[in-house]
Amino acid sequence: MRKIFLLLIIFSLLIVLLGIIYYFYSSQKKPFQSVEIPKTETQQKTKITLPKAFYNLTGKVKNYDKNSITFEAIIPMLNEKGEVIRKREIRKALILPTTKFSKLTFIAQPETGAKIPKEEKISLTDIKIGDLIEVISNQDISSKKEFEVFQVRVLPK
Repeated sequence: MRKIFLLLIIFSLLIVLLGIIYYFYSSQKKPFQSVEIPKTETQQKTKITLPKAFYNLTGKVKNYDKNSITFEAIIPMLNEKGEVIRKREIRKALILPTTKFSKLTFIAQPETGAKIPKEEKISLTDIKIGDLIEVISNQDISSKKEFEVFQVRVLPK
């Protein structure tokens, strides 16, 4: 009789232990399940707009002299589908006595490996044909073939 009573207590403890394990297992948060939400028409077709005026352009140097830099400008435009395209046009940047010249480089930090921009002063004679440049003006140059610039920056290739 004592054996049966002992087995009954062990069996009862086992059932209680299994119940506790089941309770904690089933109450744990389930991992997040991703649900794909269908995109609305406005989310699928975001309208892109370009600025009405451009004060800077980039492009490759084709020729230069002491008074100007001729370059193949990369001009962003929208096609009939509303997608951005890049049109290339020859433009002429007129150099003023106050025009500043600089070269942009990126220096890797030895500790972190992060690249930090560094801009150093250069002169017009440091610019070479084929360099990628950015010209900056204080007037809208979006449609002008020739324009005055107050800064010319040589960009990394």
